[in-house]
Amino acid sequence: MKMLRLFGYLWLNRIIFYSALLVGCLMAFTPGDMGLQPQFNDKLLHASGFFVMAFLSHLAHPNKNSLWLIFGLTLFGVVIELVQAYLPYRTFSLWDWFADILGLLLYFGLLAVPLKNLLRIGGEPD
Repeated sequence: MKMLRLFGYLWLNRIIFYSALLVGCLMAFTPGDMGLQPQFNDKLLHASGFFVMAFLSHLAHPNKNSLWLIFGLTLFGVVIELVQAYLPYRTFSLWDWFADILGLLLYFGLLAVPLKNLLRIGGEPD
């Protein structure tokens, strides 16, 4: 029986993931009154955005230890906040960073293992 795979090509998963990181940077570095920020709760956007990035990172690097993915995305989140500290129209917020981490922990704590087992993500070298 053929293994079920979400997005059958690892290279496509990686393009999607790294494109999402780029879009995340663009959203983070534009003025706050543009885009989705005024319409939704900021912390909810952070948590859900990093939840999606965690999922995409898992698809892009299925054989990496989850702790490395969490570490990398946590570092990405704090770097975004540090850059925002130097932008005149943005501010540094530890609460935003904590919301980022919450999104990561929700994905890796609740869905990563069951989803990996269900979809049988992996099998190709990383």
